[in-house]
Amino acid sequence: MVVAAQPACALCGTPATRHITERFHDQDLAFCCYGCRYIYDIIWPDLANGMDVRQAMGRAGFDLHAACCRGVFRGEPAEEAANMLSHLMLNAFLAMMVMVLSLALYSDFFFASWEDSGQGVRSMLQAIIMLFATPAILMLALPMLEEAVLTFQIAHRLTTSALIVIGSLAAYGLSVYATFTGHGHTYFETATMILLLVTLGRWLDAKTYVEGNQAFDDLLARTPTEASVIMPDHRERRVPVDQLRVGDCIRVRPGEQFAVDGRVMGGTGSVDESSLTGESMPAYKAPGHTVYAGTVSLDGSLVVEAAQVGDDRVMGKWVRLLEEARLKRAPIELLADRVSAYFAPAVMLLATGTFGFWLWQDSMGMGLQTGLAVLLIACPCALGMATPLTIWAALGRAAQHGVLIRDSRVLETLSRVRQLFFDKTGTLTTGRSTLQEIVCDPDSGADQLILQRAASLEQGSEHPLASAIQAAAQAKEIAIRPLDTFRAYPGLGVSGKLDGQDIVVGSWRLMVQQGLDLSEALRCERERLDEMGLTVVCVGWAGRVQGLLGLAETLRPSAPLAVNELQHQGLALQVLTGDSAACAKALSQQLGIDVRSELLPHDKVQAVEMAEAKGPVAMVGDGLNDAPALARAHVGIALGCGADLTREAADVSLLSNDLTQVAWTLALARRAYRTIGWNLMWAFVYNVAGIGFAMAGLLHPVLAAAAMVLSSALVVGNSLRIRRF
Repeated sequence: MVVAAQPACALCGTPATRHITERFHDQDLAFCCYGCRYIYDIIWPDLANGMDVRQAMGRAGFDLHAACCRGVFRGEPAEEAANMLSHLMLNAFLAMMVMVLSLALYSDFFFASWEDSGQGVRSMLQAIIMLFATPAILMLALPMLEEAVLTFQIAHRLTTSALIVIGSLAAYGLSVYATFTGHGHTYFETATMILLLVTLGRWLDAKTYVEGNQAFDDLLARTPTEASVIMPDHRERRVPVDQLRVGDCIRVRPGEQFAVDGRVMGGTGSVDESSLTGESMPAYKAPGHTVYAGTVSLDGSLVVEAAQVGDDRVMGKWVRLLEEARLKRAPIELLADRVSAYFAPAVMLLATGTFGFWLWQDSMGMGLQTGLAVLLIACPCALGMATPLTIWAALGRAAQHGVLIRDSRVLETLSRVRQLFFDKTGTLTTGRSTLQEIVCDPDSGADQLILQRAASLEQGSEHPLASAIQAAAQAKEIAIRPLDTFRAYPGLGVSGKLDGQDIVVGSWRLMVQQGLDLSEALRCERERLDEMGLTVVCVGWAGRVQGLLGLAETLRPSAPLAVNELQHQGLALQVLTGDSAACAKALSQQLGIDVRSELLPHDKVQAVEMAEAKGPVAMVGDGLNDAPALARAHVGIALGCGADLTREAADVSLLSNDLTQVAWTLALARRAYRTIGWNLMWAFVYNVAGIGFAMAGLLHPVLAAAAMVLSSALVVGNSLRIRRF
């Protein structure tokens, strides 16, 4: 008979006994666990381009030798947790029968009353107990043994699962020997209850992992399954969302969710975007505005042209990036893995020494009990869960708040940041300027003439200040005149001919270049506007400057509150901007923080590099014009990412422009690592104290297993508190 060979995992190469099959590039591949399948899904584009597995995983931030499934899941997490619960319930019944019969077996009064027939009854009870205990022990021990072998094949280290299985099977083997020979004691109840309690702890871990996915499931659940598509004949038809294509037009009525990312083609109304941005205030939408899948139309019927569908939607990118972040391991997790690698052999030596000591001092039974107790109480389940559970909970909570933290390593670095830099334009300010003041030369004429000529000339410019000047003219209902000629001077301003008159609009330096004089009165006004922190635009013709326009950037409403919260957290704050010293001084007075002005992009990078000598540094910007500084900082935080979740320079992406989310994210990271610290301290103290009691013979193996479950439950509960942060 020919035995079919077991398929090897396409990622790690481990023989896949209970494999998962997935189709990639028209090829069916086998995977040993859910983790390997998901990681392969992430790196397959690099593999398709000819990169080998090790390089592709390194590029994605994964470790090929790490146990990717973390010793819990061999399939879909929810299914595994459900299967584990069904096994647990069946084994609870079997263990209950074993314990009840064991009580009768060890009742001296019960057997004394039967005198000579007692030994026969004892042998019969032992045989019945063995019949109940055997399926219970094999059902729970074999998966643990398989996991221990898998981890050894991948990571080349001995896990505590191996220690628990060895101890339980040793107790079972001695009990079977005693049952058939009639010599010695049986320990079926000990072996059964140990495995039952350990499996209970693993089920709690699995259940917590599945609950940790709730944040991602909630995100996906916010998108509808059907949408109303507008057909070419203008009739509407309900179709499944997965049938939508780019370019389709759908109608979203009040109270309905958007099924795609797209552009509003018709209708106006308010949209609740809190599911993505965390902002409670509805956003007004009109033709030309962008809407995202998962958000809700509140009071308008909107026609939307699909721009992104399926996994390309913001919601799909969001969930995918979050899954990648959770699979990547933080340095503190890797440290815990290294400690566990040395911990298991050390515990094995202690258990063996304890067994030998009590075998010499007392009996085989006492040696076996104390050795098992050491193995069980030393199981670092709490140590293993202390870090990943907290990180998963923190990443999920951040997602619910509209914050994407790229991976767990970023979260750890963020918790240690003490210096924070802000970009100014587009970050602390909205990036949009407004006209604050018009100053005319006493001999030049009315304010409206100055604004009309400046707005008419700026219609040929795409500069943000040009848009602000035109918006001010429109607000005052001033007519924009057509231009005869136009010329732009990058970084300086524009010039052109209007109604036969040569007009120049721009900075003072452009006025000097064009030979336009500035009267003493306007010179004093220009200095006054500069001191106020306004951007001064000069408007001139006929050989001299005729008027001045003072424009100011609008400060984000959330900026003062965010700065106060960050200062309260003890962070050193500084603004890096290319604006003038006068604008920087005005901003510094408004926010109460240090502002460095007149900086070029490379000057910002140098400022970040100098601060890094004192510790981790974070840079907050919009991720576009300040990308070099964001990339150079230990943590780059980009605001207002919208659909662009994959900005290369950003380690933390905020969908909204609410600056208070920066303070919230830093506080979340610190809270997460405080929680990890408490968990690790508890697990270490608990293990050290428990090992001492077990070696002294003061702890029964069943009590040790129960204490291990209690310790794991405390760590789980403490970790999940962060979901309410």
